[in-house]
Amino acid sequence: MDLNKYIGIYDHFIPYPILSNLLKYCNDVEFEKARVIGGDGVSKGVEDLSIRKTNNKYLSNLLTKSYTEIHWANYLTNLFFLSLKRYKQDKKIIDFNVTNINSISLLKYENTGFYTWHVDHDRAAPRTMSMIFMLNNDYEGGDLCFREPDGSNEMKIERTANRLIIWPSTFLYPHTVKPVTKGTRYSVVCWAL
Repeated sequence: MDLNKYIGIYDHFIPYPILSNLLKYCNDVEFEKARVIGGDGVSKGVEDLSIRKTNNKYLSNLLTKSYTEIHWANYLTNLFFLSLKRYKQDKKIIDFNVTNINSISLLKYENTGFYTWHVDHDRAAPRTMSMIFMLNNDYEGGDLCFREPDGSNEMKIERTANRLIIWPSTFLYPHTVKPVTKGTRYSVVCWAL
């Protein structure tokens, strides 16, 4: 299988002044410990530091009183939808009807932060497409890697600030975030149905 075939990589995702403002927001917002929704069908996420060690800030345009959060949720939702249309064209996908952004979260991986090998689609969290928007690159470690479903042919995505990666959420695309060894890795994750 060619892992690259359905992984879309888009650089310079947003204008750099806007990226700078988003990073400032990341430095000011309160994060909480990220949770894991697992293959056992558990609908309520649990904190499991053996699987995932990162901090999360869910972005909502409904469940908040923060106009700044509403702004970022709406801005990113619109950009993710436009990117999915571009992805469909670039990959020449005929039957592609993604109509809903499931959730958007800011992630903060500090020193030793990681996420073990996993896929994003699960019966407790059905997802069609996955997206990671890499905000910065002034850290070490924290590599996003993909591999074949059988565990072979690991592929590392080059760490580049302002880069969006899109791929199908299925079992065909297991991925990981390797441990951060220095600095802080910021990203935005989004899933679509």
